Amino acid sequence: MGRTLTIRVQASTYSEDEVRRRWPRLWNLAFEEHQPAFPCPMRGVLELVQALDDLRQFGRWDARASEVATALQKGMPAAVAARRQLEDALSRWDVHAALAATDAVEDALDLVERQMPRTA
Repeated sequence: MGRTLTIRVQASTYSEDEVRRRWPRLWNLAFEEHQPAFPCPMRGVLELVQALDDLRQFGRWDARASEVATALQKGMPAAVAARRQLEDALSRWDVHAALAATDAVEDALDLVERQMPRTA
């Protein structure tokens, strides 16, 4: 690595529309019904995980939304752990571990999406 030019390894979402199509109820909850508490110019997979985890930890839920809160409490810890594994793998430049972690993040979000009530 040069003194002026550096190399960074990162994961990013190619298309917000793909995130919206794949996880419509999660997208609506994280980005439409609520606004993330952090700057969010790109609403990608990793931003979705962060926004949902923030809602899981700090959201206020009324009785109607208890199913939503339950789904987040059950599923988001796995998504957050997978995101951390992804970040760790990228920091070590471990492509194989990073690919496995991306699958784990997406699988965890798939599970939470299926657990969400249809009205969410």
